[in-house]
Amino acid sequence: MSQEGAVPMAAMLTAHFSMEELTRVGGHSCIDNTLPMDLSGNLLKVAEKLEQARAIWGVPVRVSYAYRGPELNAAVGGSPTSAHVFALAADAIPRGIEIKDAFEALVADRVFMVDVDQLIHERGCIHIGLPIPRYNYVPRHELRGDVTVDGKRTYPLIDIWTPGRIR
Repeated sequence: MSQEGAVPMAAMLTAHFSMEELTRVGGHSCIDNTLPMDLSGNLLKVAEKLEQARAIWGVPVRVSYAYRGPELNAAVGGSPTSAHVFALAADAIPRGIEIKDAFEALVADRVFMVDVDQLIHERGCIHIGLPIPRYNYVPRHELRGDVTVDGKRTYPLIDIWTPGRIR
């Protein structure tokens, strides 16, 4: 399904991130994950945030998921209020750096963190979430981890990031 005026899949949003990479469906090839035009500005913000992370880490970055339409989001078990649904999040996988070290590097960078809503240290990736409509686009600066409880993944709050505070 194609939208009139939609950004071509092969289009590069930034120097290192394409529309195709940021709307990929993983193993769910039967799902149409076309980005609605009204969310294209959000996805561009995410691509720019990924460029910032890439510069901080100094290594290439792969994205497992960024925009997830409601159908894809449900298929992967995402929350209906996930920032991914609003094209305001990406799950970044830095190459050649431990996830814990990559997470800490982002937390330590004041310029990077100032507009981050949630930074989640997950298994194998770092979820970078920007503020969503539910919170009036105001960043909560949540730092979260990934824990499995009774077979279900949860993301408990680790801390709230504060500018100038050294963790």
